[in-house]
Amino acid sequence: MPPPCSLLCRLATLLCVWALCQAQSDTKLPPGTPIIQLRLAGDKHKHYEGRVEVYYNGEWGTVCDDDFSIHAANVVCRELGYVEAVSWSPSSKYGKGEGRIWLDNVHCSGLERTLAQCESNGFGVSDCKHSEDVGVVCSQRRIAGFKFISTLTDNVEQPLVRLRGGANIGEGRVEVLKNGEWGTVCDDSWNLEAATVVCRELGFGSAKEALAGGKLGQGMGPVHMNEVKCSGFEKSLTECYFNRDALGCSHEEDAAVRCNVPAMGFQNRLRLSGGRNPFEGRVEVLAEKNGSLVWGTVCSDSWGTIEATVVCRQLGLGFANNAFQETWYWPGDVSADDVVMSGVRCSGTEMTLAQCLHHGKHLDCPRGGGRFAAGVSCSETAPDLVLNAQVVEHTTYLEDRPMYILQCANEEHCLSSSAAAATSSSYRRLLRFSSQIHNNGLTDFRPRAAHNSWIWHECHRHYHSMEVFTHYDLLSFNGTKVAEGHKASFCLEDTQCEEGIEKRYECANFGQQGITVGCWDTYRHDIDCQWIDVTDVVPGDYIFQVVINPNFEVAESDYTNNVMKCRCRYDGHRIWMYNCYIGERPEITGYNIIECDGHLSCSKPFCLWMTTFQRGLNSKKINA
Repeated sequence: MPPPCSLLCRLATLLCVWALCQAQSDTKLPPGTPIIQLRLAGDKHKHYEGRVEVYYNGEWGTVCDDDFSIHAANVVCRELGYVEAVSWSPSSKYGKGEGRIWLDNVHCSGLERTLAQCESNGFGVSDCKHSEDVGVVCSQRRIAGFKFISTLTDNVEQPLVRLRGGANIGEGRVEVLKNGEWGTVCDDSWNLEAATVVCRELGFGSAKEALAGGKLGQGMGPVHMNEVKCSGFEKSLTECYFNRDALGCSHEEDAAVRCNVPAMGFQNRLRLSGGRNPFEGRVEVLAEKNGSLVWGTVCSDSWGTIEATVVCRQLGLGFANNAFQETWYWPGDVSADDVVMSGVRCSGTEMTLAQCLHHGKHLDCPRGGGRFAAGVSCSETAPDLVLNAQVVEHTTYLEDRPMYILQCANEEHCLSSSAAAATSSSYRRLLRFSSQIHNNGLTDFRPRAAHNSWIWHECHRHYHSMEVFTHYDLLSFNGTKVAEGHKASFCLEDTQCEEGIEKRYECANFGQQGITVGCWDTYRHDIDCQWIDVTDVVPGDYIFQVVINPNFEVAESDYTNNVMKCRCRYDGHRIWMYNCYIGERPEITGYNIIECDGHLSCSKPFCLWMTTFQRGLNSKKINA
């Protein structure tokens, strides 16, 4: 008979396995538990270790190491299918992450089924930097029968219609999702009935205007719908009849809407003061102080274009034109000089400034308000830069270039860090490509810096109107940068324009720089810094990413189309670039979007039903 201790140990083991299996099988979480997904990322890590990253609210972010413990590490590892955690590491051992720091001061008992159940400051509330990103090492033993369940798209209904390029809430260019790709609607037959269907589908009232002729900016990609005909009672624009043939339609004919938006009183708690016109001034907020509502200023620390965009939208003044961190030239109300809001950080999608992250009642503003209060200037129109993905895909190649002719590029930090120790006779391997950047907005794109403040670079002997105009990155599939580059805008000009549009900007003779609406600027593959230095990159599959205007230095009507991504394969000698796309490529699960006799449908059964119904009416053959 085995000794009692042996029986107790076996019983404890069985109980642990049963508990783990039970936790895995019972996927229901208490009501109100945030839906998240975890992954391990970072530098030189094995599959069971890495930087902890959290997917929440459509965005990947990291976890701060403050108050993190082995109990929290156990929760992370179990959520990823490992039996337990071996250890955890503070201070970004696996490299610094990017984006939001979703969780800070995490306290777990170790019994939680998901990290979202642990106590913390709340999602997005953190005073940490990415140098404090936490990492974990999990046991290599997997939980028996563990089944990974993706929450990235589960229980999320993919929108079929969206508005882009509008200055205010409830207006914009109409875009439709079909076969995983967003496209526009041609304005042929576009009317108030169709516009009203769009507005109702998006949660607004009826349509105020049905706009034609690309009045709210031109889109990119395919034109999905033409000659749309709605009765006005459809639940979605995709239920209306339309002509699938969009031949003859260009993006100059993109349809748009302005919806009737219910009055929500957003404008009553925010104002601009001291400006020369209603579109500019010091930002003042109505806040509670000592039991009463008072007007006060916003701290300008970390104040930027994205925060200004939210202010202009909340006031119904269109797009942000500039964000100001000093407003001494706008004498506002002296009684409102005190700071009532600090630490403001916005994503750009918020409807009000109060919805942005901020310090709450615990204000922290070393410079104070008054002359250093935040300010904005707004505009009813804005530029919109979009990269031509096909040009990048078709012009990519590798070049081995000797170091002795790359000295100027090295001075401008266009090579990887290992180039600092390279000899002049060595070679660098460069991933080269052309970029063609279109301005599809309603106003010209101009550098923020004034003409007389551009920076002269002696080596290349040209001025930089924007020190960082584009970022070029080569990423692993978990988002880790393996190589990077950047491009300063030494020459923003109209390389070519659409028919009937005159060029306004050219760089010759220290000329004015910019991109006219309807024109595009081409950076050829054979100019300096138009590359990524891949000398140290090992063969494999990667994601190639280009980001225009990455620091939001110049305000635009739409930043979501500033990012281009491609799949990339490198075998050590050749490189293939494919599947390039602009913005976020939608992942559609749970249903397929298909076309059925001039309708866009969410399911095959609907299409079969429609086919049978129509055949019964008129025996008309429909290709479903």
